[in-house]
Amino acid sequence: MGVTQAVLNSVQDSVYNSVLDSVRDSVEYSVYSSVWGSVLDSVWDSVQGSIWDWVKERNKEV
Repeated sequence: MGVTQAVLNSVQDSVYNSVLDSVRDSVEYSVYSSVWGSVLDSVWDSVQGSIWDWVKERNKEV
């Protein structure tokens, strides 16, 4: 009985750990992607704004 219980416990532990790992990975990924997404969006907005300002300035000079 002891051996069976030990096997069951180790299987249970590994399943539990893998579920925890996958949950943690998906949470980390979603947080990471949302943070990076907002950072990249703001950077992209400012770059586009700078390009647009530069184009307007160039058009004034001509």
